[in-house]
Amino acid sequence: MDKILYHGTFLTMDESRTEPEAVLIRDGMIGGTGTLEEMKALAPDGALWDMEGHTVLPGFIDGHSHLSAVAYQLLIANLKPSPLGTCDSVEDVVQVLKTFLETHSLKPGQWLLGMGYDNSVFPEGVHPTKEDLDRVSTEIPVAATHVSGHLCVVNTKGLELLGYTGDHFTVPEGGVVEPTGLLKEQAFLGKNGVMQGPAPEDVVKAVGDASELYASYGLTTVHDGKVTEGQYQLLKGAASMGLLKNDVVMYLIPELAGQFLTEQGPEALAAKGYENHLRPAGVKLFLDGSPQGKTAWLSEPYYVVPDGEKPDYRGFPVQREAYVMDIMRTCVKNRWQINVHANGDEAIEQMIRCYQSVLEETGSEKNLRPVVIHCQTVREDQLDRMKAIGMIASFFLDHVYYWGDYHYESVLGPERAARISPARSALERGVSFTLHQDSPVAPPDVMGAVHNAVNRKTAKGRVLGPEQTITVMEALKAVTVNGAYQIFEEDRKGSIAAGKDADLVVLERNPLTVPKDELREIRVLETIKSGDTIFRL
Repeated sequence: MDKILYHGTFLTMDESRTEPEAVLIRDGMIGGTGTLEEMKALAPDGALWDMEGHTVLPGFIDGHSHLSAVAYQLLIANLKPSPLGTCDSVEDVVQVLKTFLETHSLKPGQWLLGMGYDNSVFPEGVHPTKEDLDRVSTEIPVAATHVSGHLCVVNTKGLELLGYTGDHFTVPEGGVVEPTGLLKEQAFLGKNGVMQGPAPEDVVKAVGDASELYASYGLTTVHDGKVTEGQYQLLKGAASMGLLKNDVVMYLIPELAGQFLTEQGPEALAAKGYENHLRPAGVKLFLDGSPQGKTAWLSEPYYVVPDGEKPDYRGFPVQREAYVMDIMRTCVKNRWQINVHANGDEAIEQMIRCYQSVLEETGSEKNLRPVVIHCQTVREDQLDRMKAIGMIASFFLDHVYYWGDYHYESVLGPERAARISPARSALERGVSFTLHQDSPVAPPDVMGAVHNAVNRKTAKGRVLGPEQTITVMEALKAVTVNGAYQIFEEDRKGSIAAGKDADLVVLERNPLTVPKDELREIRVLETIKSGDTIFRL
């Protein structure tokens, strides 16, 4: 049935059109925009849908996150600090894990897993140790993952199962194992198959719950930004069961992408239609770690280097240059988009250098819109070069609020911290950018991301780099128009215009008229996907 939305403020994000009085939805698409009488003439029998004076925008589009990891996190211990959790000290982490173990039945071989601890807010600023987790259990393997997702502490039993005991053991390239039980980067990311978590059937159901969580924040298109074979099968299963409410784009790890190439040919990762709201969209590659974990690869030393490191410690790369070149060469030759995790400016330099080299080597002139994920410490000169080769930046502006003070005081120092996620500099250079929250690192609260891009205020109230703030409209474009462009779907998403998907979000208040320090308080009242409500408050 045709539906006519009226009595609302419609922010179409389409600069070629004035804001309409009404919007027609027909067959899951936008059938037209204009006055209420014009829409009634187009659809005389259309159902009238009163927006009650609220504000309607195109459905929000995620710039980068991990849907399957969000689902997984719903089933494990929440180790996040206040206000997202209760773990404000190492002792809190231990107690939450103990309580989880007492209240949940683990299957034989299953690890006790928790995620989200943040040592930067702990009184002493130290990570938990294997001895701390041994207090939880010495018989069950226990793992506590850092909020960044790039560090993990395991107990003694866990170290044994991972093969990290004795005087001599092998650590995957790009990883570090510390005597305290702290594992960095590939030391645990490369061991996910060993760290057995919740049962697959429970995780499949949780994917549906995670999809609904994203919808509650107004997201109609979601990313899963690092998909392994197991996660691919998980998402396919959830999709076939009708559990996905939003469209989900997947970026596959290189090994899985190579398998697609062998079995299905290069067209397997081309921009294709969704099947049960799911489609593979490209390849994901990691070049470094996280700034708050002090594993991001910088060109200059950390402001305060981690204990035990030399004064010139700058973090480290996680991939050999030859490997990076090989993956990028495969992507360009097969016309695949690549999303590259690069926080530190030295990692960003490696991405630009390698991608530029591959373009010159292959003679490719096709704009494949490579994306620098996080792009946290990108320099002005790097933004200029990104623009020249069509690179997109996806900024994690929540860093300003959650870890901005830590960056200022310990990670980067005042000068470099003021430039994290430099959205204004990107705008001035014409570099397209999106916003994201790298969920489950932070909740997929899109209006929170908009708030942080506009205000750049830390948890302590410090304005971090006021010259890098952007306007509300510029931030809204980043999560609508630019989000669609990033995934090659600008012809069907990102604005409210005839012929596009009827993906919409209804906000309680108009972001353009509320005080800018209240942006994060605006509630999502309803989320509409292809004309159907997938969330209502």
